[in-house]
Amino acid sequence: MNRDIFLEHLTTALCAITTPRFYETERGFQGELLVRLQRIIPEGFLPDQAIIEQEYQKRLRVHGLTIRPDIIIHEPFDPNRHLSRRDGNVAVIELKRAATVERAAADIESLVQMMEILDYPLAIFLNIASDVTHADVVPVEWRERIICFAVSLRNGKAHVVRSG
Repeated sequence: MNRDIFLEHLTTALCAITTPRFYETERGFQGELLVRLQRIIPEGFLPDQAIIEQEYQKRLRVHGLTIRPDIIIHEPFDPNRHLSRRDGNVAVIELKRAATVERAAADIESLVQMMEILDYPLAIFLNIASDVTHADVVPVEWRERIICFAVSLRNGKAHVVRSG
């Protein structure tokens, strides 16, 4: 998967979310973002058998951590195709609504753990209803692989800010 094109698709999906209600809660925004990503990402763009889904709680015994990411893009684990749960992971996304620096830092630390343990090559932190990406709290050694976005509504249009 081409990372830059994926980030363009993500930006297009974010720009398409213009209903004020979705900016009121993380869960509402997450659901709409899933719908928009499904519509915008062309068939065949993602690796074979990769899906976009909201994730359930990770289990320590199975996954090596207990974090529940908001959205993951991955090939669901299949022991016939994958050697471990580290195989087939594409991207992980954490959403926060109007995140403070402390809340953003906690989510970014979760992204780092998921990248280290489950080998996600790309992570996204998305600050909803804000113009602040909090990219400055991403550890320097992770800034190439963790991209931060902020999205807010301005005069009925989505305003998207992206780090890096």
